[in-house]
Amino acid sequence: MNLRTPLLLALVAGLTACTQIDTGNVGVERTLGKVSPEALPPGVYFTLFKTVDEFSAKEVSFQLNDMTPKSRDNLTMKDVDIDVYFKVNPGAVPGLYTKYQGDVVRHRDVVREGGTKDLIIAYSRVSREAREAVYKSIAQLDATTMHTKRSELAELVRSGLQRELDANDKGAFVVTAVNVRNLLTDPAIEAAIRQRAETDQAIEKKRKEIELAKAEAERLIVEAEGQAKANQILSASLTPALKEIKLAELQRDAALAIASKQGNTVLLGTTAQPLVSVGK
Repeated sequence: MNLRTPLLLALVAGLTACTQIDTGNVGVERTLGKVSPEALPPGVYFTLFKTVDEFSAKEVSFQLNDMTPKSRDNLTMKDVDIDVYFKVNPGAVPGLYTKYQGDVVRHRDVVREGGTKDLIIAYSRVSREAREAVYKSIAQLDATTMHTKRSELAELVRSGLQRELDANDKGAFVVTAVNVRNLLTDPAIEAAIRQRAETDQAIEKKRKEIELAKAEAERLIVEAEGQAKANQILSASLTPALKEIKLAELQRDAALAIASKQGNTVLLGTTAQPLVSVGK
């Protein structure tokens, strides 16, 4: 019994001196205050004489709420809420830990639901740069049309944030996505947006009316030109003899019309000139 007790104590000590790194995370090893430059992959590590901290290498999301940036037309937005998604390059975690030792938070302190005890490195820096990227991006767009450009705004924020993170830590962070969750303008701006929309609709209506009128005018011109060409062709095809025949036919038709009335007599001579005798 006395022999088993030390063995059990040693076994318990050995088990408590182990640290497990879960899938999707990496470990940072510290021995007597010195940080190992190599990230530890998922697994179980004996940590009786060293410390292993577990950092998340999975995608992490955080929210930026209640921002009031100014637009390109110098109008202040009432409320802007943004969701940012990013992850850390696993191999860069030890170097980032050395560089940003005081900038470490737990995952559950960032994510409202489903958070874990895993650590996130350089969160304050990423969130600070993200907020700055939002303000810079909104300054590139007009408030009156910004609500129609959510996708463009999201991409401006994502690319701007990625650029700033790469400036000091190239390849360490990947901004995977940005979502514009809320984009509210001042009530006065809302009125301006509605007025602009009504003006755009009126302009579009007038433009269509002008296009229809132009198309109708072009149709009439083409029709008139076609009729004129037809008359020219017909006139050119009439020879002098044919013209006399056509004239005689017209005179004959006129004479017959007169003769059909009671009391009228029509005489046609060799010259095809009708002599009309109108009876009383």
